[in-house]
Amino acid sequence: MTILHLISTFPTLTETFVLREIRRLRKIGLNVIIGQLRPLHRTAPAKGFEDLSPLVNGAGWFGLEMLKSLAFFSFRKPRKLAECLRIVLRSFGQPEHFVRMLYVLLSSMRLGYSLRNVPIEFVRADFLHTQALAARFLKSLLGVPYGITAYTVVVYYKLAILEEIIRGAAFLVADTRQTKRFLLSMGVSPSQVHLIRNGVSPEEFPACHGPAAAGFPVILGVGSLVPKKGFDVLFRACAILRARGIQFRCVVIGDGSERENLDNLKKNLGLDGCVEMLGYRTLEELRDWYCRATLLVMPSVVSPTGETDGLPTVVIEALASGLPVVGTETAAIPEIIQDGVNGFLVETNAPEPLADQVQVLLERPDLREKFGCEGRRRVEQDFNLDRKVEKLRDLIIHHVPSKSLSDIGEPFPQAVR
Repeated sequence: MTILHLISTFPTLTETFVLREIRRLRKIGLNVIIGQLRPLHRTAPAKGFEDLSPLVNGAGWFGLEMLKSLAFFSFRKPRKLAECLRIVLRSFGQPEHFVRMLYVLLSSMRLGYSLRNVPIEFVRADFLHTQALAARFLKSLLGVPYGITAYTVVVYYKLAILEEIIRGAAFLVADTRQTKRFLLSMGVSPSQVHLIRNGVSPEEFPACHGPAAAGFPVILGVGSLVPKKGFDVLFRACAILRARGIQFRCVVIGDGSERENLDNLKKNLGLDGCVEMLGYRTLEELRDWYCRATLLVMPSVVSPTGETDGLPTVVIEALASGLPVVGTETAAIPEIIQDGVNGFLVETNAPEPLADQVQVLLERPDLREKFGCEGRRRVEQDFNLDRKVEKLRDLIIHHVPSKSLSDIGEPFPQAVR
């Protein structure tokens, strides 16, 4: 059985959990290949996934292969191509979205043309965005069913476009109850939505009690530097802790559009001596920081534009590593952090309550150990990658047609892969 897993770029640091899932699905017997929709651009590449590189059907921006694919599907599947174009035209009133959707269609055609002789039986997409749209296009162009995993409630397309994508899916996976409620609110049949928790491998993130970082206890923050992550709230909490005379070191790993604003805030709050922004780090380096840190803070907020987190994978990774977590009550964080059991939950966008709970953990090594053990147990029980991929495998097998669709033909020379 050959499964095409669509990703936006390969290999990107912000989606390493997807790459780990692909690796695990292959380990349990599915022949997963990777369809890349656009070149890696501006985003730092992830390291440690070189074994997946031979599985990737790479992408360029525009080129001869796109022209070949356009000619191929125009002659062989004109009605299906017109069906895809009608979806794109629904965004005509939004020029930026229209251009992006048109590129996704061209990239999907290139991918479909390149893989036209591969007996693909199912297409998988993560996120209810670019990858899901490409999966919908490939269903028309290749006649292959697809499934989508949704991780957040943030949407970028018009409702009519989302309905088109959702209606065409064989199934939808929600990784949290929050996401499942969102999908159901869009009129999706309950039988079409499956709750399958995101997870990590306990072996890949062993509970560790490594050497603490030299000097003061470490408050760790991990995530893209974007408004919804709330790192400005963490910095204000750090200023409160420093005013109380608490000694600590705050380390933030990640990069993004808010880097300059956070740098300025750090200077204005006088935090240059105790807050470090390290930028992106490799998975191996991140695992090391989970072991060296005293606690993780996930200060997620609802951004001014309404964006919010789902359940950040870094929270699962930290708990698996035995690290206590202080998170906010926003998004799906309360679905894994049990207040007073494996961490603390505080109200959103509230620096002082955040500082209060961080201070408790800095001063209570016994509580940190208790939360760490409970967090590890929670991940092993409910957020285990092995259980996730087994459920996904069973769901995919259930929706794969009995006959492989491999009769698209080849009037043109085989595309270079």
